[in-house]
Amino acid sequence: MSKKVLNLSLWKQADTKTEELKMKKEKTLQEVQEQISELQEEREKCDVKLKQLQNQGKELEKLANEKERKRRNHRLIQRGLIVERVIENSLMFANEEIEELLKVVTHTEEYRQAYEEMINGKDIEDETIIE
Repeated sequence: MSKKVLNLSLWKQADTKTEELKMKKEKTLQEVQEQISELQEEREKCDVKLKQLQNQGKELEKLANEKERKRRNHRLIQRGLIVERVIENSLMFANEEIEELLKVVTHTEEYRQAYEEMINGKDIEDETIIE
């Protein structure tokens, strides 16, 4: 074979290799672009799921707050009924007068003894709330 034919053959092989590399790069680029597209779709799905979970969390917080508010309202109504039963003619007194009567009563020795006996019977660290 002549040198020219050999050189021409080598150039053709080099061109073929170059074309193969270009095609391989294009294929790789296409694969990367497809992968990017797939990951973007997956991210969008995850964003939707995240938003749904955040909304569920907000709803659960609202329900918990509402439940606590109802529990507190019930407790306050019960204690108001107790005050009305214990204090004679309680409807005649203003709220400030009821408060003053309770302050006077809670500063007696008899109250302190009864309070100490009751509080000692409870586990304060347990923080059990009696409804």
